[in-house]
Amino acid sequence: MDARHSTRQICLEVDAAITDESRSSSVKGAPWRRYLWGTPVLLLLVVSFLFPGEQTGENTVIAANPIVRQDTHPLNKDWLEVHWVIRKKCNGCHRPNTDQHDFSTYESLMGLTPHSDTPVVIPGNPEASPLWQYVNWNHNFDPNSDAPESPYMPPDKKEDYLTASQLDTLYRWIKNGALDYVLPDHCNTRPLLETDFVSAKECAQCHPRQYDEWSRSMHAYAQHSPVFEAFTLTMIERTGGTIGTFCTRCHTPIGVSIGENASMRNVHRSRISMEGVTCVVCHRLEKPFYKASGRLPVTPGLVNDGCTYGPFSDPVNPDGSVHDAASSNQLTKSSFCGSCHDVTSPQGVRLEEAFSEWQNSPAAKEGTSCQDCHMGPIPGVPVKSWERPFGKIAVVPGVDPSLLPDRPLSSHTFSGPDYSLLPDTEFPEKLDWMYEKDYRDTKNLTPHQKETLTLLRIKNRQQLAKARNERYTLLKNAAKISVDHPYRASPRDKMKIHVDVTSTTAGHNFPTGFTAERQVWVEVRLVDPYGKQVFASGDFDDNRDLRDEHSHAVEAGLLARDKHLLNFQSKFTVLTTQGTERSVIIPVNRDIRPINVIRPVDEPAQSFGRPSVFRIAKGSLPPLQTVGQSYPVKLPDQAGQYRLLVRLNYRNLPPALFDKIGISHLKHLIETVVIDEYQCVILVE
Repeated sequence: MDARHSTRQICLEVDAAITDESRSSSVKGAPWRRYLWGTPVLLLLVVSFLFPGEQTGENTVIAANPIVRQDTHPLNKDWLEVHWVIRKKCNGCHRPNTDQHDFSTYESLMGLTPHSDTPVVIPGNPEASPLWQYVNWNHNFDPNSDAPESPYMPPDKKEDYLTASQLDTLYRWIKNGALDYVLPDHCNTRPLLETDFVSAKECAQCHPRQYDEWSRSMHAYAQHSPVFEAFTLTMIERTGGTIGTFCTRCHTPIGVSIGENASMRNVHRSRISMEGVTCVVCHRLEKPFYKASGRLPVTPGLVNDGCTYGPFSDPVNPDGSVHDAASSNQLTKSSFCGSCHDVTSPQGVRLEEAFSEWQNSPAAKEGTSCQDCHMGPIPGVPVKSWERPFGKIAVVPGVDPSLLPDRPLSSHTFSGPDYSLLPDTEFPEKLDWMYEKDYRDTKNLTPHQKETLTLLRIKNRQQLAKARNERYTLLKNAAKISVDHPYRASPRDKMKIHVDVTSTTAGHNFPTGFTAERQVWVEVRLVDPYGKQVFASGDFDDNRDLRDEHSHAVEAGLLARDKHLLNFQSKFTVLTTQGTERSVIIPVNRDIRPINVIRPVDEPAQSFGRPSVFRIAKGSLPPLQTVGQSYPVKLPDQAGQYRLLVRLNYRNLPPALFDKIGISHLKHLIETVVIDEYQCVILVE
């Protein structure tokens, strides 16, 4: 029997083939759905239309990221999911041109092994298939099960053992003939599938160091961010959906490529989509696109289907078993980063200017690139590639490490000022079985699940601690303060405290990126000998917002506005119907246009000196520049030692934004980082 069959079969036959009640427990909670094809679909639709209140099947709500989204594939997709699992867990060893059986494609998997005349998959007979025998195990810890307590494959890593749903899918796929995913003859255009892109976990099998660094990075976190998700949904609501995928195309390039729209919630996105800016987004980019505002084509294809680009001009392939590689000079240039980190809206508003700032910076004149600071060993300190530590950039199973050259090591953490707001069970990594079972209900977890969950949380906490330390180092290297004030004074004197903030960042403004939400400000406090506050600037209201125009308390007249506040945050500024301007938190002008429809701008912003809808009032500190502020202090009629505290603070997001986009419950996770601090005692006598 030829195992390569089309999946154009009525899936009622597929359901009928799974009758083994002893394995029914493994499918409970598994996120897969039986598909109908042909006449049964019509019958189901008619029944649903005539009896909308009746339930014709399980009414199960699944809130877990699928491997392949179910609503776009009317044909049986078991092979797609089986292949996805094999690629992530097996292909590090089972790749072409090795002594191991090649699992990289359907044809190679269904072929004979190098050392045996027996195929690893016997269509219709899972129990006799070596592949099933190797990976099957007693995942439910059933004392009456004949399955082994642990699988023969994958070896060593317990977190890679196949889950209940994955075993169920593999068994069903073999039982029903081990079918390939082939479209009907009348389909002359093959859809782009989730499985057409290389997952970062595939890369991890040979590049574990780079994967660990990337997994804790904001590139990996890009689509996971609850702030980004809520902000995107708010923008869609404010623009009537006309903003489209303008935001998500940067945060999930593969998700946009496979047709996921901007309003799709994260729990319904595919797993490859949730990898955010994953490996192939950069390393499969065939040519530069410069300032493209994130509109980049991600090249589909399996690991061995195309070329993977890197910074080295002498790629090696000792045994011919690894992917093709080539040098790409663009990967080492700042213009490569500028493809996403310079963003102009369709209306002509320059939302992010990190790359443009670099182009006009001292760092650019000195030949220092983005990669020198953000991919070097010390975050925020430029280190050229040839000055970095050397080591192996790949660990290929079955290949002698001495055959692989030592290379300068680049950090794939891409250190920046942001951090994860997710629990340590969701980021940086999440185990496959956690998509199938509520891991919060620890009473119903198996011993294996409890063990791997504990190990995962330990690893994730270690990863998050590394990311946090790198973020602190980056911010500490960004700016410093100097304070000038009298050390002695008399009661009721008028004293002046002067604070200078100096940027030590040569590559761009500080802050940079989405500067309308990033805050860098000076906090000044003076207290008398009894602890009573004499003067304060840069302090918070009850919502932990700065006392500026975005403070709820200031707007309501409950607190005075901080007129001495030195804040390097930029502000979204809209033109009002009276011809004046006001700053807003959400970048949509509802003053002039209550109903907003995003369309490309029809007049050049240069002609008017600004976009017609709104602009960004830039307040960030230019590279290596100094900006100061004087604070007038009226001392009370009280002698003694007064304590002065001056801080340069940073936080990536203000609480008022969380209120605007509907995630107020996450405000307690906002962290204020002290970049620099000065303390002194002033003697008043």
